[in-house]
Amino acid sequence: ALSDQEIGELQMHPMENTVSRPDIKKYEPGHSAFGSNFIKIHENLLDSDMDPELAQVIIGDSRAKWREAQLAGKSIKELVVQEIASMFSAANGITLAPNEKRIIALVGPTGVGKTTTLAKIGALFSIFGQKKVVFITADTYRVAAMEQLRTYAEIIDVPLEVVYTPQDMRGAILKHKNADLVLIDTAGRNPRSDMSMVELKAILDAANPDETHLVISMNTRTCDLFEVLDKFLACGINRLIFSKLDETAKLGAMLTIVSSYNIPISYVTYGQNVPQDIRAADPRYLAKCLLDAEKIYSTIAHE
Repeated sequence: ALSDQEIGELQMHPMENTVSRPDIKKYEPGHSAFGSNFIKIHENLLDSDMDPELAQVIIGDSRAKWREAQLAGKSIKELVVQEIASMFSAANGITLAPNEKRIIALVGPTGVGKTTTLAKIGALFSIFGQKKVVFITADTYRVAAMEQLRTYAEIIDVPLEVVYTPQDMRGAILKHKNADLVLIDTAGRNPRSDMSMVELKAILDAANPDETHLVISMNTRTCDLFEVLDKFLACGINRLIFSKLDETAKLGAMLTIVSSYNIPISYVTYGQNVPQDIRAADPRYLAKCLLDAEKIYSTIAHE
């Protein structure tokens, strides 16, 4: 038994007789620094035009992993980037296996940059990938678009076919059956015009592409993006390309759209320079862009 004197010493100096442990406050969700950092990031997500419920899920999941992340030496921002990245579905561009041949169609509303995007992809595969690339354009409504693509084709040194009908499309694809990559440019369509969408679907049915990439501009209102997606789904789209990231600081709609439709992002574009201003989408890069729009210019995927 302890003497009265020993008991008194224990009462006077309790910490000298206990096992040391980490400061619990620094790991507690209620800690002020913890709370203020998460509040700030939550506000940034809402300011990015992300769906509020989605933003709340990201913050809630991140808070639940706070202690583990802290012990691993991660910052709150790094933790949130990790959570956002896990929610992004990204196709990381177009892939061509050895001896594989692919037909890729780009569709979308007017003015989203389909023609320039197609030229960028073509240059990447032709100049840097040393693949046999062919351009086919069905955008015969605008002479300027045809001439623009013709100029790009001459610079990149790839063939260009102009088609007016589904029959023309079938003939052009058959003519270039030995090409590694056939890239099809289509006319910008008004998603509210049923006739316009029927014409587009007829062209795509004739082309029978392996992938159909919907190009949508990030300077479009989120509600309008949903309308565009709903209309173009009938065309069999299975990839998304977000263009004009350089024209807005609000990139939250990317995750909102991907989460709603479960269609992977293949590329993002952020300027007119061919072929520089394009990047194959990877989840961590997209997450960083969402939190900081200046990251769109980063050339390092996992910096």
